[in-house]
Amino acid sequence: MIYSIFAQRDATIYEKSVEMNTGIDSLLEISHEQPGSGSKIFNARVLIKFDVSDIQSKINSNKISSNAKYYLSLITADVRDIPQEYTVYAYPVSSSWTNGTGRWGNNPITKDGVSWKYFSSKTTGKEWDIPPTISNYEWDNLSQTWVDANILFGSNLSVYVTSSYFGNEGGGTWWDYDNLECTQSFIFQSSDIYMDVSSIVKKWVTGSGRLDNDGFILKFSNDIESSLENLTGLKFFSTDSNTIYVPRLNIVWDDSVFITGSLSQISEDNVNLNVKVKKFYAQNEKAKIRIYGNTRYPQKNYTTQSYQTINYYLPSSSYYEIRDAHTDEVVLPFDYTGSKISCDGTSSYFNLWMDSFQPERFYRVVVKVERDGGNNVQTFDNNYYFKVTR
Repeated sequence: MIYSIFAQRDATIYEKSVEMNTGIDSLLEISHEQPGSGSKIFNARVLIKFDVSDIQSKINSNKISSNAKYYLSLITADVRDIPQEYTVYAYPVSSSWTNGTGRWGNNPITKDGVSWKYFSSKTTGKEWDIPPTISNYEWDNLSQTWVDANILFGSNLSVYVTSSYFGNEGGGTWWDYDNLECTQSFIFQSSDIYMDVSSIVKKWVTGSGRLDNDGFILKFSNDIESSLENLTGLKFFSTDSNTIYVPRLNIVWDDSVFITGSLSQISEDNVNLNVKVKKFYAQNEKAKIRIYGNTRYPQKNYTTQSYQTINYYLPSSSYYEIRDAHTDEVVLPFDYTGSKISCDGTSSYFNLWMDSFQPERFYRVVVKVERDGGNNVQTFDNNYYFKVTR
């Protein structure tokens, strides 16, 4: 199963304009700029938050597996002079922040929300609590301040907050302990982000040492951020972009069952699939999409029923994908864990939660069948359309 939720809020913070808020800008930006010899270095980082309270309740009620994986999805809008190989880093933000109503290019700039210098706004004057440079200072959760570790009578604080900046002080603060650093490396490939952020999200929703969910901060590596190269930049569609390309958090787990009953497996040749989707689904529906398989040219023999009513099941190595019908953008991708097709003795099927989709749009189902360890692949894309309504 792949269940997708949308970002609650997002913003870019710019080292070049430390008080500027971009809380409702249509684009998010991770960038590095070094204007010229002797100039300051300026970076831009992304803050993005998802409401995971519903995920927590679904885990508690066994609707979502506690072993689920979590993937952050951002779609690229623009790329500028990125290196052939680079890595994007994600950390859990260690402070709450105010989204604000600013956009890049506002004149005068908007200062009513999060920025490079302030986690709330210029108006309230609450700056990011940047860690001291002295190595024996640690963050005390009780007092919410930095304290000298020696004063804590030997107490062993296991939670650390960190930050970094190269031109102007600020740039956010984040938790950095217990494998909470998530990364995605890029080598000659699309700059769209699909990053495994399971270690962070699980700290928000399950397990011991739970953290408050203040969202993610995304940035380049310190090597790029401190580089003397002139310009490197990635722009992504934001939650305020009014497009289908908004940020998503995909929750992926294996909900498949495989009970074939009296059904026979469909042969490799002569395959005809009928994916039984309704024309319309309400956004709150949880649908069971059945797939009926039969042979396109059945062998004639004596029978008391129509050949077209004889149903076969798909192999266990079969998967589904959901695409936007208008743009052909992949909304829920083929996944060897999350998009397995099940069988219950009546037919093959898969489950789909319709609140994973933006309403008032049409979507298309694509089915893939793998055989011989993936060496033989059949794809069925035969106009299986449905629409999600409000």
